[in-house]
Amino acid sequence: MTGCVLLEHRLPDGSEHFDWMIEPGGDAEGLVTFRVMERIDTATGGRFPATRLPPHREAYLDYQGPVSGGRGQVRRVARGTARIEHHGEGLFVVLADWGGGAVRYEGRSIGDDEWAFTVTRAG
Repeated sequence: MTGCVLLEHRLPDGSEHFDWMIEPGGDAEGLVTFRVMERIDTATGGRFPATRLPPHREAYLDYQGPVSGGRGQVRRVARGTARIEHHGEGLFVVLADWGGGAVRYEGRSIGDDEWAFTVTRAG
């Protein structure tokens, strides 16, 4: 298992979203990162949209505070463990445990960097 975090990202204009970051493990560099508009760490079912972002530095697994370039502030709202089950063209599947048992996130690409995730309780 590797780590994952959910960061609340408040922008200078007052808007906010969440950055979901997953440690890929192995030799991969950078955190697999998605922007989501809701807290996904408490979900045990349902669906949510996400936007795939470029890989982020692993320092974000622990970092909280200002984002360089005047891009706002991040605050960790959840930390857990994760295991990526599939990371291929158009499909991303990860098991994550935020402390309440494993949850399965299955994401499918719906165009460009946009994804649709389905959440189910694992097991």
